Amino acid sequence: MKSRSRGFTLYELVVVLALAAVILGIGVPSFRDFQRNNRLTVAANDVLGMVITSRAEALRRQQVVSMCPSADPLAEDAVCGSGSGWIVLEDPDGDCDRADAEELITGTRVDTDVEAVTNSGCLSFAGTGFKRVVAGEPSTSYMLYCDERGNTPRNPGGADSAARGVEVPPTGRGAVMRRVDELEAWSDVDDPVVCP
Repeated sequence: MKSRSRGFTLYELVVVLALAAVILGIGVPSFRDFQRNNRLTVAANDVLGMVITSRAEALRRQQVVSMCPSADPLAEDAVCGSGSGWIVLEDPDGDCDRADAEELITGTRVDTDVEAVTNSGCLSFAGTGFKRVVAGEPSTSYMLYCDERGNTPRNPGGADSAARGVEVPPTGRGAVMRRVDELEAWSDVDDPVVCP
């Protein structure tokens, strides 16, 4: 009686490995773009969430609430200063600087792979929910999040940018912006915001 071998032939194994290589060759670059786009989207959405929280807390508390950049936004003793993260604080004196007695409401960190550019060192909301005028700060705040692709179309000929931006007008209602032309217009404002 003849016995039959129940394995793969060398030819079948080579075909399967070739197909796997083609699928990986197509999928890996797309997955990398997916990861980069996700980081930028998360950064912009987190900061928009902070703007919404700041405004809502100002309305709820009927008091000035400010939002400022911080180097260590998740620490209990986080302070305003330089950094790509943001903190939200109760700010009764409206100076956009956290004193010891001022309550830290929340904070968010921005991924280190994301380059953050802003024209505003402070967003401050009155008890009415409108953005307060703070000396030296623009009336409309722009926060731009980029990577090495800059403000270029995600797809050839497309309108959506690889970068993400958050715009906060004087009404205080922020929005995430993703179109190349909208983000390009930010280079023409009084205090320009562009991808590095």
